[in-house]
Amino acid sequence: MFYGSSNRAVLPVVAAFACAFLLFGALSLADAQTDEATLFTEGYQAYLKGDTDKAVETLNDVLKQYPNGRVNDLSLYWLGKSYQKAGRTPEALAAFRELKTKFPQSSMVGHASRQIAALEKKGPAEQAAPTPEPKVARPPVEPPAELKPEAPPKVAAKPEPVPPVKPEAPPREAIKAPAEQPPAVKSEKPEASPKVAAKPEPKAPAELKPTAKPETAPKVATRKEALKPAPAKPGRVPSSKAPARPPLSAPPAGESVFLVVERVAGLDVADGAGRYVAIAGDSITVPFGVTNRGNAEDAFLLISTLPPSYQAVFFQDPDGSGKVRAGEPSVTETPRLGTGDRARFMLRARLPVEMSDGAAQPFEIKVSSKSDPAVSHTVPTTLVASAPALRGTFALDRVKVKPGDAVSYTLSLSNVGSADARSARVVVSYPGTLRLTQATPSASSVDPQVHTVTWDLARLAPSDRPAVRLDFRVSEDALADQDLGLRAILQSAVGEQTVSVVSSVAKVEAVAGVRVTGAEAFRTVFPRETVLLPFTLRNTGNGADRFVLKSQSDLGGGVTVIEDRNRDGVRQQDEPVVEMTRLLNPQEEIALLAELAVPSDAPDAKRHSIRLAATSERSRSVAAETGRLVVIARPVVAVATQMAAKEGIPGKVFSYQLVATNTGTSPARRVLVSESLPPELEFVDAQPKPGQVEGQRLAWEIADLGSGQQEILTVGVRVKKGIAAGTPVRKSTMVRYRDMKDQVYESSPGRDGP
Repeated sequence: MFYGSSNRAVLPVVAAFACAFLLFGALSLADAQTDEATLFTEGYQAYLKGDTDKAVETLNDVLKQYPNGRVNDLSLYWLGKSYQKAGRTPEALAAFRELKTKFPQSSMVGHASRQIAALEKKGPAEQAAPTPEPKVARPPVEPPAELKPEAPPKVAAKPEPVPPVKPEAPPREAIKAPAEQPPAVKSEKPEASPKVAAKPEPKAPAELKPTAKPETAPKVATRKEALKPAPAKPGRVPSSKAPARPPLSAPPAGESVFLVVERVAGLDVADGAGRYVAIAGDSITVPFGVTNRGNAEDAFLLISTLPPSYQAVFFQDPDGSGKVRAGEPSVTETPRLGTGDRARFMLRARLPVEMSDGAAQPFEIKVSSKSDPAVSHTVPTTLVASAPALRGTFALDRVKVKPGDAVSYTLSLSNVGSADARSARVVVSYPGTLRLTQATPSASSVDPQVHTVTWDLARLAPSDRPAVRLDFRVSEDALADQDLGLRAILQSAVGEQTVSVVSSVAKVEAVAGVRVTGAEAFRTVFPRETVLLPFTLRNTGNGADRFVLKSQSDLGGGVTVIEDRNRDGVRQQDEPVVEMTRLLNPQEEIALLAELAVPSDAPDAKRHSIRLAATSERSRSVAAETGRLVVIARPVVAVATQMAAKEGIPGKVFSYQLVATNTGTSPARRVLVSESLPPELEFVDAQPKPGQVEGQRLAWEIADLGSGQQEILTVGVRVKKGIAAGTPVRKSTMVRYRDMKDQVYESSPGRDGP
């Protein structure tokens, strides 16, 4: 039971309506965007909790992020209140004045004007650091005009329960001042609710002080602290900040107060429990109702334990439709509910697109009392995803192939999930050894560079069983024992977004092959020359192999095969003679040299063949052979003597000619013709003159004598006197020359008669 005048009994109710008006003004948050309203609500909640730094930061973020927002007037007002609570008076005045300037038609202009007047009325010291009043136990005083009306007052002691009073909301223009301050005010900041302490010792009824019904669920201060009188000091004058109010009337005689009913919070949550199924990537709403089962008006916090990826948000559901209206702001708590009142809400969440079919996410919807956070109700709920689940299997028409063979793969698709697969994609990758010849049905795209084939599927229902076929030809360079397998990636927009399917493999059988090549043009060689003929041998099989080498020649003599490691065509000291190649990988090539010596008596212009054969060690039936032609080239110089008559007269001069002719296929270089005269003859002259004359020996040097060319030397001699008739006269002619390899040829001395 309250003691005092009737106007004080209804004062808390009026204060509640005043706070509601100051919070929401003439503009509802439902008119604002959800993100804007959520951000504003976070700032306002921080202000109520006394976290002025966070309130200032958050409300400034609202003004920066939404410069044309629908709640900017509210944000400016509560930004000023936050500055005011933090003792930052200049910033508070600036916020209130900006509100009046930018939003002259706002319902918050009147409140801002009163806050400006109250702040300007205070002295500089009071504006800089407001100090709380000490606890006193004297009659309640009226609050100052600048007292903050947005939060519930602190209560010193709980009164006896009275029936709830629900008067009609007064007109906004009738609310001119904040709610009346109840007795035992601890400080001028009534926003923070005091904690409930232990009950004090019973005192006389006259010491009990009436209290107002709070707007929000406050925590009651310790009775012992609330009722403890301040130490009396003679001549003490009440503080000027709170003018004295008339004392409460004492209870009537015989009406002793022996019990004060305490506030008890309680709630009930209906619905919300169970399993809710939605397609992965879609949103789903979970409706539920909250009933106030406490013995006083209360509001309740709404909390979800869903992970952040589910984007869980609460909305009011006044009509019970379970649908969120466009532009409706989200909420984090219920409105204030009277005893027995019920309100409906819904939780909207979005299932992540990667949730697989049948995957369940259990969570809880927790509703707790604001007046007593220890009182809560938890509803266990589960979200279940419905999604497609793509699967596939490959079939192969043969398991052993050879280079050049055809092979086919068939991919059978299925959707084992509970939802249709929309905009699905199938991407098949194949090895470069396979050459795609056909895809059935026609593929959406084919990329021969990266060896992929793609099909786009508009829709694949759980009952569908499509199949795709790919026909290939094995390339000629396919390696022995190589596994030819395909890999398919099944892509879905929701659920299991990527599923991999691997085919069985077709193994490439080993095929031996070899190719031996040499130069096609014939090679000119010279007698007594050592010749190196280059050959190349390539392993054309699809597996590693060695090859046995054999060589032969019709020139006579043996042929030696050498591995030309540095491929310079010249035999080096470290290059070995080989009868079998080293192990060669597929398509690996080796350079060889066939070495042979040309006989010195090899006839000029004769053609000879040198052959090289290679046989596979893997398969003796696989062999290759090639040959090179060589042609013997050498100069052949002969000197013939020509003269008009065969008779000589003693003492008389006569002449003869030496004709040097090169009948070979190669030029003769540095040809030296040497003529030795007998004693019966005397040298007279020669054309051209000999290069050397040594007694009876004459010598001519011819620089070069090409194939088929001649050189004529004329020699004049005289038969010496006294030579008996019938004496035979013989001379000798010798020729010496070199070939292009600077090898020396020399004819045997011959004797001719003049």
